[in-house]
Amino acid sequence: MKNRRFRSIFVIAVVLVFALAVAACSSKPAGPTVVQVELSEYTIIMDQTSIPAGPVLFEITNNGTQLHEVVLEPAGTKDEPFDLNGVESEAEDIEPGAKATLEWTITDPGEYQLSCYVLNEGETQDHAEQGMITTFTVTP
Repeated sequence: MKNRRFRSIFVIAVVLVFALAVAACSSKPAGPTVVQVELSEYTIIMDQTSIPAGPVLFEITNNGTQLHEVVLEPAGTKDEPFDLNGVESEAEDIEPGAKATLEWTITDPGEYQLSCYVLNEGETQDHAEQGMITTFTVTP
């Protein structure tokens, strides 16, 4: 009697483990990490400063009164967007009040930055030189 009950519990446990494994394998992959980015003169504010490696979607809003852009690049560089098959990691010409997106896959953990290199007429420094740059960390 005890042996039969043990076998029943064992069979149920095996079926449960198998069902969980199948469910884990069949679940669709998670979408990109979504990061909200707000631009103004002369700041870039992200709602997250640490994100996991993988696909990321930057949802950008220009709350300023000037044209801006967002360039994704390694921290400490100057206007060096990533390039993949002729497509650069930047969202250009974001008008005041407008929204834009930048979708990219960041595979390597480390320090990165979002910058704006717009140089408006009459300015002697681009926006990054005026402080429009923010850094963030990509984790494994």
